[in-house]
Amino acid sequence: MILKIYLIKLVLAYLVKNLLRGGSKLFVVIVKFKIPDDLNSNDIKKKFQETAPMYQETTGLIRKNYLLNKDKNIAGGVYIFDNSKNAHLWFDQSRIKWLTERYSEPEVSYFYSPVEVNNSDNKINIS
Repeated sequence: MILKIYLIKLVLAYLVKNLLRGGSKLFVVIVKFKIPDDLNSNDIKKKFQETAPMYQETTGLIRKNYLLNKDKNIAGGVYIFDNSKNAHLWFDQSRIKWLTERYSEPEVSYFYSPVEVNNSDNKINIS
């Protein structure tokens, strides 16, 4: 009986978690673009800091990490969204145009993330 109650609680916790997330699945977007040779790392960091606040208001965005490889003059970002719809809505044609004008034409890749290892919470999440 105790095992049955435990299993019911486990299933309910899983369902509540997924209902609160809208049954969503984690979705990762990786964006890369060339940066001009004349921009140094500090210039790029300042440009990143200028745009960082707008990502706090991005619908469905869980996390964003800026990327920089100055040796290869490549920058970009890794975005973790709550679902594919929000990821695609964010990276619409106007966003691509904005990135192109600000840096250069971006390469945008979309990925479903079926398994997440979260060392901060010491959890492995399956979506």
